[in-house]
Amino acid sequence: MAIIRPARSSDADAIWRIFTQVVAAGDSYVFAAETSRGDAEEYFLGRGIPTFVCEVDGQVAGFYKLIPNRRDRGAHVANASFMVDPALSGHGIGRTLGDHCLREARRRGYEAMQFNFVVSTNTRAVALWQTLGFAIVATLPRVFRHASLGEVDAHVMFRSLLDLPAGDTPTFGRAADGASPTRRPSAYALVENDSGLVAIVTTTEGVFLPGGGIDPGEWAELAAVRETREECAIDVRTTWLIGRATDVVFSKKDGAWLEKTSMFLAADLIGPVAATPEHAVRWLPLDEAARAVTRDGHAWAIRQWQTHEDRVLVAGNR
Repeated sequence: MAIIRPARSSDADAIWRIFTQVVAAGDSYVFAAETSRGDAEEYFLGRGIPTFVCEVDGQVAGFYKLIPNRRDRGAHVANASFMVDPALSGHGIGRTLGDHCLREARRRGYEAMQFNFVVSTNTRAVALWQTLGFAIVATLPRVFRHASLGEVDAHVMFRSLLDLPAGDTPTFGRAADGASPTRRPSAYALVENDSGLVAIVTTTEGVFLPGGGIDPGEWAELAAVRETREECAIDVRTTWLIGRATDVVFSKKDGAWLEKTSMFLAADLIGPVAATPEHAVRWLPLDEAARAVTRDGHAWAIRQWQTHEDRVLVAGNR
């Protein structure tokens, strides 16, 4: 049975093993066979990069990472990179990962997905993406140096995601009459320690999950990791998407109404960093944290996580 879950640091050996086999073939990825393990891990397991693995009989059989195709004004279009254990080619692992990736991308708010460099001679991959709804929108002549065929073409492939379910985005609060809130995309991390306690921070605006606004050039997962590091002096790795919610609030700091549509992400605690936290940090039980936070969207996310099937599984294994 295939199980897809967020990648963990303990998956690094399996990811490296598959990576070396895939790039050694020289027929699908631009990486040189001599690419270092550090570069491979940075590509697939770098800070703020959501990567999912497909596990079959307890072994990693393949994986993918999901990021924006472009920053800022192009960040509503996703990009993804996939690798499958060559020994398991033809067993449906790629299709399983591809289908999961499309649905996960839509749940995270992406409106389309684009592959910028699908090697034309990798006909099985091209056919797979076409059966999953992608179209070839451009062909780049002789841009890939194939290990045995020489210079070959690569395709740009595109698929809208608007036909897939995006999930509900509840809205809490409303602006004062006549006010026009400023949109402020944000990201927050729900970090549980080994005792099942969740981190919350106290700021001049109130009590919140660690996180904040998404800076130019960032995506949500990267912002959540950065903000948590700054606010709590801890390093985390985001895992499951809990959901998205909007809080319409008046910010004393900005002196304006804000429409904060936030992505709430569960995150594994990696450990402390050598820094001073920007805010006071407390670790509370989930019920208490839900009552303590200032904004309804944060309380909603905590309650969603309390009953999330993946959180229940993790908690049951503590």
